[in-house]
Amino acid sequence: TDTLYLSVTHQLKIPSAFSPNSDGWNDVFEILELQAFDHSELMIFNRWGDVVYQATPYQNNWVGQSNSTSLKIGEEVVDGTYFYVLKLTKEGEEQVFKGSVELKR
Repeated sequence: TDTLYLSVTHQLKIPSAFSPNSDGWNDVFEILELQAFDHSELMIFNRWGDVVYQATPYQNNWVGQSNSTSLKIGEEVVDGTYFYVLKLTKEGEEQVFKGSVELKR
């Protein structure tokens, strides 16, 4: 009997923009293949460096609202460019991704 071993790699895809305007299209900051990681932490910053959103674990559910004390909790953030730090752990190894995302309602 022959044995076949398969190696599956996950291609993480972090969006560069999203539009949380409740039209059913691109409403959520959704990171594809996030579920392949054991642990996730997402921090979103505004242009002044204030944390406007933070989640551990991140559940692919940011729709442009604040959950930080730098703004009123639940308040929609304004359209613009935001910066993220995404920390992912898989099998004990941590990877950190940094970038920007454009929010346009």
